[in-house]
Amino acid sequence: MIQMFTQIVSPRNRKATFTIVILLFIVLTTIPDGSGVSQEPSSSPSDLSEINVVVYGDVGVLSSSTQALENMFLWMNATVNIVYAFQIQNGTLDSYDLIAFPGGSAPIYFQSLGDEGLDIVRDFVRNGGSYFGICGGSMFGTNTGLGLFNGTYSNAINGSGTYLTEIYVNRNSTGPDLTTEPESYQTLYWASAYFYSDDMSNVIPLSTYPSNDRPGMIALTYGDGTVFLSSPHPEYKEGDSRDGVTLYDEFDDPDSEWGLLLKVSRWLIDESRPQVVQEGIQFTTYLVLGTVGLLGLIVSIYLVRSRSS
Repeated sequence: MIQMFTQIVSPRNRKATFTIVILLFIVLTTIPDGSGVSQEPSSSPSDLSEINVVVYGDVGVLSSSTQALENMFLWMNATVNIVYAFQIQNGTLDSYDLIAFPGGSAPIYFQSLGDEGLDIVRDFVRNGGSYFGICGGSMFGTNTGLGLFNGTYSNAINGSGTYLTEIYVNRNSTGPDLTTEPESYQTLYWASAYFYSDDMSNVIPLSTYPSNDRPGMIALTYGDGTVFLSSPHPEYKEGDSRDGVTLYDEFDDPDSEWGLLLKVSRWLIDESRPQVVQEGIQFTTYLVLGTVGLLGLIVSIYLVRSRSS
């Protein structure tokens, strides 16, 4: 190309043309790639700073569970808002990273959201969002509701009472890193159940019941998003006011599951792959356009010389 260039450009114009080519090269090699993302490595965050969380608060929720979840995510340094069915239907989830459904009535959630709202929540998770379901919110995530977990929810394992029960922590979890967690916790049982499916190969058990070794907390992926389901109520801090509710404060629970739930929440965010639309033109596009422009310049000069000769 250089030889062709020197042949078709006259000595009189060669200096000016070379100047144009050099300037074009400088522009092409200094234009950013349009991604706007720094390539420098950064340390992994330890909380939910800069994460936007929304907690469902419409008809059918257990208000104490909603409030406890809100205070828990605030403790994790997330930005937290309460959302209602009509807001979900109007597209508000586009501004959030994680949606939490508290304890309550899964059938009422189903009815309030309607087909449109259900599809929006599914798409939110499928496209890289995270779902956090507690008790009724976890049932809502199974095949009886959204179908994020391709399985179902057993009957209450020990009746319909409400009391503290022991759960074993899966410190060998292949999902959230729970290696530093204690072997077990006392957590709130509220007619709690376990999760099961014909195929549990892609499901990560996070805690199990001592009585049957079945999972009461699970994590999994759904499309590009992530899901956490807990049948018990680890969001309550029994005997502690930090959850903002007095319900069940009569129980003496020396441990808090919030640290475990922070690790789970951080994994949900880190493991999800939100679909990002690149803004601007990629460097390769600039390079192609620049090359075409350079060739066009050479051809134009050649045609001018041919006509004048």
